[in-house]
Amino acid sequence: MKIPRRLNAALDRAADKARVILIVLPLAVAAVAAPWIPALAAFAVGVGVGGVAVHVRMSARVARLRAEADDLLRENGALRHQKTVFAKATVASESVLTQKLPVIPDGHGG
Repeated sequence: MKIPRRLNAALDRAADKARVILIVLPLAVAAVAAPWIPALAAFAVGVGVGGVAVHVRMSARVARLRAEADDLLRENGALRHQKTVFAKATVASESVLTQKLPVIPDGHGG
């Protein structure tokens, strides 16, 4: 399933502003709900605090894992390049070897 461009752009913006959204949205819900349903307001604040705590903990892990993935991809690219260089060198040396082999005449004489 293809995600529409506008939705993808909105999700990218939301991901960039995740901390702000995690703080402002629950506080806004708590401010609106506090006069009528204090339990909902307390729940919204708790969700906000928990969301920020989880986001902060996970962002460090995600950054570390992304760096590790980048290193592995870089290493994979280097190995692929090295393999290509070796393959080209092997093909070149085989063609040189083939050119150097003496031609053995057929012994049937005709």
